[in-house]
This record gives sequence, structure tokens and C-alpha cells, in this order.
Amino acid sequence: MQETKDLSERLLESYSEANLNKITRNLIRLYKEKEFEKLNIISGMISEWGEIVIESDGKGFAKIISLYHPDRGEYYRGLINLAAVQGDVLTLARFEHVFVIQDIEEIAANIESFEDIDYHPEYEWDVKDCGFSYFQDKKKKNRNGKRKARSDGYSFYEAMQIRQYGDIDTTFPTYYLEDMDEIELSEAEINDLDGVEYCIHTVSLDLSFNRIYDLSPLASLGSLQELNLSNNQIEYIDDISNLQQLKSIDLSNNSIGDILPLLEIEALEYADLSGNKISPDQIKVLREVGVTVDC
Repeated sequence: MQETKDLSERLLESYSEANLNKITRNLIRLYKEKEFEKLNIISGMISEWGEIVIESDGKGFAKIISLYHPDRGEYYRGLINLAAVQGDVLTLARFEHVFVIQDIEEIAANIESFEDIDYHPEYEWDVKDCGFSYFQDKKKKNRNGKRKARSDGYSFYEAMQIRQYGDIDTTFPTYYLEDMDEIELSEAEINDLDGVEYCIHTVSLDLSFNRIYDLSPLASLGSLQELNLSNNQIEYIDDISNLQQLKSIDLSNNSIGDILPLLEIEALEYADLSGNKISPDQIKVLREVGVTVDC
């Protein structure tokens, strides 16, 4: 029983906000410096508790940082306290990986240096040494410090906050978006795609039944293969021509008149264009290049 008590106390100290701040700050520093191989070695050190692979472009980073992010500290401490009361040693053991990584500054310094590689794309982090913060704070507050809900809709970022937390007052770290392969935000009252640019590894994106009209933030999502933008307020699709991996797109029930940008996407196999005012000639051309079209 004393052993369980001692272990829980050590864990609570290791999962303190101050210690999680230190761990996360160093993980983000390595990420900013593109030390992805070092991050992968550190991930390997805790592989006994779960496999995390940091790839050469940084993908996988969100998995390791989510283990130690201060936002989860209160939740972890609650589980540790409950396990201590119940004498549940197995549950406590699930958290012991923090002992391996808590001296991360020394670990990172002692890992053999690797050749600098110019990985792409660039990542921007809002990491401040003074008044440390891990993410870009997109919240706009009134005099009482609370965010006012907009009557005209939400941005993509705010819709993710609502989907994850049920409100727009809890900050959603943008790097969580980088590892999401599939995102579904249908009927989320989105009228602004601000924040979607972080979804750099997303393959399937459903934004149907919203109020979207500007597609320019989608232009950098080079991994997209499936995109659903049906039932929005879209007139122009020029920015979609950048999505060269796109295989399927649903643009039904918008206000689109020109679909020529779709001809620039060589990978495109299917397009739903029903409910738009598109000339039969343009649809014919799209079909002639091998795209299956519903109209």
C-alpha cells in the first residue's frame, strides 16, 4: 500500500503543470528546429507504453505532445488520484512513461547530432518564453473575458473547438489538426475556413451543409483526396486546382458556373456537380478527360 502511495505521489509531481510545461516546451523546441529524428528517438524511449513514430516530415508529433500537454494535466491527475485510492497499481503503471521523458533537456542534449535536413513544409508555432503558450490564441474576448458567439457563423477553427470541447472558449491546439487524416464538420455553421490550413495531412474532408464561400485556405492542403463541399455558398473554385492529389469532389448545390479549374487536377476521378448552373459544354470536356460526373 505504501508502494502505491509513493508511486502516485511521484506521478502527481511529474504530471504537475510546471513539469508538463517543461516537457512540452522542449518537445516543441525540437519540432521547431526540425529535429524530427531526435523526436523519433525520444518516442522510441517510451515505446513500452505505446508505439509513436515521428516521420521525416514531422507527422506523428501531435501524438507524443498530446501525452504531456498541460491541458490534459488535470484529467491525468484525477485518474492518478483515483487509482491511488483504489490501490490500482496497473493503472498507475500506465502513466510511468513520464519518468522516462521528464529529463528531456538532458536527453535531447545527449542524443547524437543528426545532419540538418531542410524538411518541408515550414511550421509556425506560437511559442513564447515569457508567459509561455503552446498555440495561437484565436479567441476574441469581451470585457468580461468571455468570447461572444457570432450570430453569422463560425470559422473552421471554432467549429473544431465546438466539436472537440462543446464551446469556443477552450483553446484547441492547432498542431492537433496536423495529424488528422479524416475530418467531418458537416452542418457546423462554418462561414470562414480560417484554421483549415493546418490540416496538412488530411486525406478526407467533409465540409458539407455549411455557409462557405471562400476556398482560398484550402489551397495548401496537398494531401487531400476526398473533399465534400456540397450545400454551401460557393461561386468560384479556382483555388481547388492546387489540390493535385484530389480524386473525388462533391460540389453539389452551390452557385458554381465555371468548373474549368477541375481540369487542372490530373488525379480527379469523380465530381458531383448537381444543383449548379454549369454549361453542358464544360461538363462534356470534364468527362472527356476521364472524370465521372454527376450533374
